[in-house]
Amino acid sequence: MDLISHEYADLRPLRTRRIIHATYSEPPDRVDEVALAALRTGTAASGTVVDVGCGTGELLRRCAESGHAGRLIGVDTSIASVRATGGKGVTALQGDACALPLRTRSVDCLMARHMLYHVSDVERALREARRVLRSDGTLVVVLNMRGTTPRLARMLRACAGRVGPPLPRQALVDAEAIKPLLAAHFPRVTETPYSGHLVFRHPSPLAALAESLLGFYGLLRGTEGHRRAAALLRTEARTWFEANEGPWRDVKGWTVFAATAG
Repeated sequence: MDLISHEYADLRPLRTRRIIHATYSEPPDRVDEVALAALRTGTAASGTVVDVGCGTGELLRRCAESGHAGRLIGVDTSIASVRATGGKGVTALQGDACALPLRTRSVDCLMARHMLYHVSDVERALREARRVLRSDGTLVVVLNMRGTTPRLARMLRACAGRVGPPLPRQALVDAEAIKPLLAAHFPRVTETPYSGHLVFRHPSPLAALAESLLGFYGLLRGTEGHRRAAALLRTEARTWFEANEGPWRDVKGWTVFAATAG
């Protein structure tokens, strides 16, 4: 099992990240609300909406509960995500962003929120998105800004490096790198940036967020390396708050891109 498959075989770390970003972001982190607003415009308001990398399925369930008139489809490589997403007005399919299990020109809005980091071939995924979108369809992409949460990243690198050589970090797509790729495949692209901070006033949520990310540093859950690194992160967070009045702040940001096929 590769790193990404292992990471999303269990959705608890993803849920932890979602809850902590929603609770400890200033101003509030409203990724889902921004995506829902995009769905309420144009053909997406009553058309077929697909969430690629649907994760916990929460966004599509909110769409269904709000009375969305069209089809709602979640696609994810993770069987855990498929099981979590399907039902109550939502269809869930196991599939890859680079080979979507969807008919050509069958989708009004395709969302790819915080998931292109994990795609093996981003350009191929964008070609697939263009293939399945109708002529007036929209691709909604959400990606972190370059260098987001630098303090958290430094903390993770330091603690992961102390328990063994971490996996080489792959070049990740981000809000800057995606711009020319989107422009190459879609004639019209708009972007809306959002910025803020993660703000922690006690160590527990900081340590929990950091621990939920260890898999991306090559330290898989259930291994001795993961346990040791998690203990180091808890100690690091506790020590910082003992030595500083706080709060612990880290800059964060993300951009919403809306790309139209027509």
